[in-house]
Parts: sequence; structure tokens; C-alpha cells
Amino acid sequence: MVQVTTRCKTGVLSLVILGLVGCVNGTGGYRPPVEDRTGTGGVTQSVEPAATGVVVRPAVTREARKEQSVAVPVPTLMTSRPQSPAVVALLDNAQKQKKSGAMQAAESSLERAQRIAPRDPEIYYQWADIRRLEGQWSQAEQLALKGTNMAIGDVIMLRRLWLLIADVRLSSGNQSGAQQAKSKAYSY
Repeated sequence: MVQVTTRCKTGVLSLVILGLVGCVNGTGGYRPPVEDRTGTGGVTQSVEPAATGVVVRPAVTREARKEQSVAVPVPTLMTSRPQSPAVVALLDNAQKQKKSGAMQAAESSLERAQRIAPRDPEIYYQWADIRRLEGQWSQAEQLALKGTNMAIGDVIMLRRLWLLIADVRLSSGNQSGAQQAKSKAYSY
């Protein structure tokens, strides 16, 4: 019984190997396409002999690929990173409400935006600015500092947040802290 099992395994294994060899040396019928990367137009050709006439061409040439632009969401003027449409609408509402003096309504819009995008530094920027306008210096600075933690790698937002922190510190009478924050802002 053991010998039969071994013979069966050996027989199956040799059939698999012969089948693979057949594919490799052309008796299997399939040959994978090979891309010509010599830079002569990006034409992809088959390895099969020219008698079959099989030529595979890419849908887009390399030159056309370079010319195509990738669809990237356009950031708003307020931020350097793409945002969801809902967050953009809420931030716009908050900005309008802040300009009209409806600070509570603006904060409500920002709270809703924060629930949607809790790591968006623009939300913290606007919220800190509202607190600054209300004269709540400590809360304004804390919100702006939280925004700097969310804006890592975004130099535009980091600069805006540190300039806001400088304004907050200057308004609260901390001139040396304001100068430090301004220096930090211009380091980005």
C-alpha cells in the first residue's frame, strides 16, 4: 500500500513537471506577453513567433501616460490638503457665521466638522481663531497647539497655526512667547 501511494505521488509529480516543461518550451500553447522597455514607443509584443501575428499594444503609451493628469481634489484656499465636501461646507458656514458675529453657531458648525474629520487641522485653526476673538487666550492657544499636532508635514498649515499662536500670545501680553511662536512659524 505504501509503495502504491509513493508511485502515485511520483507519477503525479512527473506529470506536473512535464506539463510545466511543456509550457516553457512552447508545447503548452500559451506564451506570456513581454513588454518592450527599450523606450521605442512602449509597444508590448508576444514572445511567440511572428507567424502567429499576435501583437499586444498598451491602451496608453508612455508619452500619453505622462500627459494624463491624476484627478486630485483641489484644496480650498484655507488649507493645503484635500477635504471632504461636508467638511468644506461646514468650514465655510463657520467662516460666514464668524464674520456675521454668530460665534455660537460657528462653533456648532466646527463641532460637526470635527466629528466628521477629527484630524483636520483647519477645524482647530478656525476654532482657535474664534476663541481668540472671544478673548479666551488659553483655550485659543490650546486649540491651535492641538492643530499643530494634526498638521504634521503640512508646512502651510503649521505656519498659519504658529502665526495664530503668536497673535494669541501677543494679545494676552506674552511678547516673548509671541516672538518664539513667530520664529517657529517662519521656520516652516
